[in-house]
Amino acid sequence: MRDEHRTPVDVLVLVLRESHVLLTLRAGEIYGAGWWALPSGRVEPAEDVVSTVVRELDEEIGLTVDATDVAFAGVTHALPPDHEPRIGFGFTVRRFTGEPTIREPDRCAELRWYPLDELPARTLPYTREIVRLHQQAEPFSRLGWPPHR
Repeated sequence: MRDEHRTPVDVLVLVLRESHVLLTLRAGEIYGAGWWALPSGRVEPAEDVVSTVVRELDEEIGLTVDATDVAFAGVTHALPPDHEPRIGFGFTVRRFTGEPTIREPDRCAELRWYPLDELPARTLPYTREIVRLHQQAEPFSRLGWPPHR
């Protein structure tokens, strides 16, 4: 199989507590350092998107989640102005075990709960779009792509 074109597939997770969402302050040598984002990660080969949510929440912030508690929020095909295109599957998690803690300090400087309708100014557009899809119950968007003609 030729690998000429592969668009990365990510999961972005809205960990919800009442009307608040957990955001991570990205740090280090990663895309979006200094910006707030949802816990997220790339889908690995032979891994489905829900398994990725469960793995990433454990790896990044130490939460244990049952796959049956992962709900679809929306998907965006994003074209950031300064990065390669990506496909982001958004999911919500309302039930989890543990207290969020920073498990990857080289990638995350801080964790903080924010009201869903009051995200900080420096929130990555990718994160904002998944939150918007969730709030407006929209299943799909094309973030950053030119309009269809």
